[in-house]
Parts: sequence; C-alpha cells; structure tokens
Amino acid sequence: MVRAMATATRRKRAALPIAGRLPKSLNELSKDDRQFVKALARGLNILSCFSHAKTHIGGTELAEMTGLPQPTVWRLCHTMMQLGYLIPSGGDRMRPGIPLLRLGQVALASIPIATNAYDRMKTLAEKFGAAVGLAALDGTRVVFVQQCLSEAQLLMNLKVGSRLRLATSGAGWGLLAGFEEAEREKLIAESVEPDSRWPKVEAAFRREMTAYKQRGYILNIGIFHQGYNTIAVPILASNGKSAFALSCAGAAVTHTAAFLRKEVAPELLKVAVSLENELRDEARGQTYRHRQDNKAGSCDIAGSRALSRM
Repeated sequence: MVRAMATATRRKRAALPIAGRLPKSLNELSKDDRQFVKALARGLNILSCFSHAKTHIGGTELAEMTGLPQPTVWRLCHTMMQLGYLIPSGGDRMRPGIPLLRLGQVALASIPIATNAYDRMKTLAEKFGAAVGLAALDGTRVVFVQQCLSEAQLLMNLKVGSRLRLATSGAGWGLLAGFEEAEREKLIAESVEPDSRWPKVEAAFRREMTAYKQRGYILNIGIFHQGYNTIAVPILASNGKSAFALSCAGAAVTHTAAFLRKEVAPELLKVAVSLENELRDEARGQTYRHRQDNKAGSCDIAGSRALSRM
C-alpha cells in the first residue's frame, strides 16, 4: 500500500466540490490558538471524506479531496489504520472501520430529539406519502440525524447520515432560514464556492428567505433535484438560533407547491413547534443539572476544607 500511494500520480490538485476539503479558516483557527492541533484536524477531515456514496477511497483521491500533500495523507491514514478507524480494502483504497460506527451511534444518542421526533415524523411521512427528515448543520453541509420514509412511492434514497449541500437543498434552506442575516450570509459564503449551481438558484433562495419571515417555512421547488419538491422549517434552540431543519419532500407531480403550502405546512409547523418546546425544556433541564452539580461540588470542597482544619 505504501508503494501504491508513493508512486501515484502527483498531479496538480483542483478545488473539488467536496465537503472533506479543509476549510479556509483552518490556519486562522490555529493561528492564535496554541491548543489547536492541526494534525488532528487534518485526520478528522480525511474521515469526513467518506460517505454513503464513497465508502472506499484511495490515498491519491483523499489527497485531492482534502488538498493535503500525499505523504501527509499516508501518515495520517497509516495511524488511523493502526487504530482500526480505517481498513485497507485493496490497492491504496480504504474504508471506514467499526470504531467509527461506535462513535456515530454515540453521536446520535447525544441528540435526544432525533429519537423523540421519530413517531411524529413517521406520522407525517405516512399521511402525506413523503420523506420527512430532521437535519443539522455539518460544516458546509447538512446531515440527516433522523429520516422517515413513506412506503407510498419511490423517494430519494436519503438516510440517517446522508449529507446534502447547504446552499441548494431544501433542508439546507430550512436551516439557513433560522439564522440572523449576518450569520446566514457567512454560512452561505463558506458553502457556495464549491457549489457550481449557486448562481442559478440564488434568486430563488433570496425569495424564500424573505417569504419565511411572513409564513414561517421555505419551499424548495425543483432546486435540489428536478422533479422533487421540499418544504422545510427551522427548529430553533433556546438561544434563538437554528439547531435543526424539519423537512417534508416528495415527487413534484404529487407534492406540488400548492399541496405543500395548503396540506403539509400546517402539520409541519405544529411538529416544529413541539420540537422547539422540547429543545427548550431540555436546555432548562441541563442548566438545572449543571447548577446542582456545581452546588454539590462546592459543598464537597467546603466539607473537605472544614475537615482539614479540624
């Protein structure tokens, strides 16, 4: 494998439209932060290149996707293979290892809303013959943390863990709608550079951001995929910022803009409100537990000091 990677063609790397590419702000993040470990960031960035569509990737391709020198990619991959996070799969190709599955399960377990929302999302999916998803921000993309599909028709093959472009997907628009304009523009600037479709869809995006202020949801009509329409609404956290996007999508022939507005929107908004309330209750509970833990810790310290003086 070392030989295969070392002798691979070292052609000039173009900026590929893949989320695994290192963010421009990486140097800025590490510039004045002595605690920031750039090597760790690079290794995690390599792991983020793998997806449902790309389960086996070679070292040369990883170097192109991340913009890292090939020797650096090899050393990082070698370390992760030694730890089991990557598994050799022939030639210089690798696939994710079981330890990553464990981390993924832990990540999902730390998002209670993903489990709690399932029954309500499934009800929506069955009622409207649609795909209902709950997505969160993941760098310059959105990732589904819960997904419910109706059996009524053939839908897009999106699953938990599927990642979509932030600037062109319905779920991405729904998430962006929940941010203040300045923060939204910053996210757009970071995500549109690798997305060649942005200039064609920007006008529609701007219209929907304006419309969201009046009606509380966005429509993505044939933008994400021709013949596929989506309605989405942001789920706001206790700090007022967009934490998730709840989306409902289906074939354009059945899920027209009018159908989404009249039939789906009222039900989708009800579920969104209930999820927002749960997020706020969860935040209050965490704050209370944190205060109780601090109080208990203070009592322990005070008790220890009192005993030491006896």
